[in-house]
Amino acid sequence: MLKSLLGAAAALSMLGVVACSQGPNEEAGEAADINYEQSTTGTTDLGQGPNEEAGEALDEATDGAPAGTTTTPPATTTP
Repeated sequence: MLKSLLGAAAALSMLGVVACSQGPNEEAGEAADINYEQSTTGTTDLGQGPNEEAGEALDEATDGAPAGTTTTPPATTTP
């Protein structure tokens, strides 16, 4: 009984880790928030800041592609 309970707890904890993965834009936003907080207040707030939230929205909109990455070719002009 104890082994099955421990196994279920381990499986649930692994599921939580997988669900909390961050995309590249969210990670960059989090780093920007931390650097801003460190430079202005000298402390770090572990909650989500505005840059991290914007990065998360960008990750959702671009399916996790890093900012600046595009799938469309550049426009060509003829002289």
